[in-house]
Amino acid sequence: MLQPSKYDELAQRIQIAIQGANRRQCRQVHLRPEDGDDLDAWDSIVSEIDENENVDITRTPEGWLVSWVSIEA
Repeated sequence: MLQPSKYDELAQRIQIAIQGANRRQCRQVHLRPEDGDDLDAWDSIVSEIDENENVDITRTPEGWLVSWVSIEA
């Protein structure tokens, strides 16, 4: 079986954090790299998240504060 890439593992971890924030209705999450994380993968994923016009990302000393508005269907 193929092992997921470090990028894929990180993307899944971030997705879980964002989904948890949505369930709590706070629509904000502070993302922090863990020891051993690939910082290039972090930069790439944060850039991809930032492409969404409904998202605001603020760099902090520990990571990134990501906030978003809900899009009601």
